[in-house]
Order: sequence, then C-alpha cells, then structure tokens
Amino acid sequence: MSQSEPVRRLVYASRAVGQDFRHDHHDILAVSRRNNGIDGVSGVLWIDADRYLQILEGPTESVASAFDRIARDPRHADVVVLDDRDGVDRQFGDWSMAGLPGDAPADAAVRLKRILDRVDADVARYFERLLSGIGDRKG
Repeated sequence: MSQSEPVRRLVYASRAVGQDFRHDHHDILAVSRRNNGIDGVSGVLWIDADRYLQILEGPTESVASAFDRIARDPRHADVVVLDDRDGVDRQFGDWSMAGLPGDAPADAAVRLKRILDRVDADVARYFERLLSGIGDRKG
C-alpha cells in the first residue's frame, strides 16, 4: 500500500502499567515495528512518563488487529480511543512505528499537527496538551 492510498487511522491513549516503564517502552516499540512492518501498519508512539499516545495507520483489518493486541496487553490500562476513521491519507507511511521522543521529533510534530486539523475539538485539545513542546525535544 502506498503512502497516498487512503487508510484507516486509529488514535488512542493509555496508561502504562508495570514496574519497568523504560524496558517496556523499548519492548513495545520493537514488537510494534516488527508486527507493523509485516501488516502494513505505520504510525507513531508518543511516550511520556506513564502515558502512551499512539497513532496507527493502515489497512482496516490490520489496524483493528494491532489495536486488539494493544487493548489486551497488560502493560496498557485505561485505553481510550480518541479518533478512529477510514479513508485518510497516511502521515507516517515511512515509519513502521516511530517512537517519541526520539525518532525525528521535529518532523513528527509537523505530521501530528496535520492530523489535528482533522479531528474534533476535544481530541485536538488532548493532542495539544500531550504534544506541547514536542518539536523542542531532543531524541
């Protein structure tokens, strides 16, 4: 699937559960990159202390499968879907799963802000709170 073909985009937030967040973050990114590369899913995972914000983009069934795995993962609690829509253009097609902060944060901030233009006002405010200062962070 090319970057310009319409796909499903699902955005969720969750709370990290566990004793070793740093190890879990690296493990989640590694597994996401492996699975997403196989399934044609792209996106970004924003990690801030004990909170996750993730955007999944790809074929409808692949995004659904990835999210089902996440929702069942005991390292995630209080999983909330912030936005879920079909027929959108990929913003993260070249990343099987970028991790933020860390992977090209300034570029990711630009891509995330494009998404803000297309979500409802409550979701946009949530993004803005979580992502304030993202472009200023060093990886």
